[in-house]
Amino acid sequence: MADGPWGAEFAQARGEASPYERKVLTDGVVTAAELSDSHRRVQSCMHDGGFDLEWSEENTYEVTPSDGSALTEGVDAALEKTRLACLDRWDHSITYLFTETRRNPEKQDDAKITAACLRTSGLVGPDYTERRWRSEHDTGTFSFDEYDPAAVQCRLDPLGLWRQG
Repeated sequence: MADGPWGAEFAQARGEASPYERKVLTDGVVTAAELSDSHRRVQSCMHDGGFDLEWSEENTYEVTPSDGSALTEGVDAALEKTRLACLDRWDHSITYLFTETRRNPEKQDDAKITAACLRTSGLVGPDYTERRWRSEHDTGTFSFDEYDPAAVQCRLDPLGLWRQG
């Protein structure tokens, strides 16, 4: 994969990476075990900074203060500082590259594969184009329910390679 469709992204990420992340990215592949290790390290780092972080199946996360307090302006600033420091050290690009190479390993045109998925799912009609998807994606306003399970499936796994939606 180092020279494959995602080779340029891996090379750029290695150039901006911490020593830990550079080691993970060297072979041009992020494995599930490497992703899990990275996520554990981010969680530990956040916990050391006073925050609990929980990862979702979609590789997004939710953060709360460890002491159960509410997010206030001061706490929010500390959270952001801690979050950036932890991600810079343990996961600046790992989650992104794992997710993107899994959902689109050949790096096909995202509009093409997503629009095709939406048409196949029946969320949009046969006349729904890649151009329309790009326009809607750019504005964040979709002509379909973006939270519909089929739409989520198309966003996360448009080629149907790994996720059972």
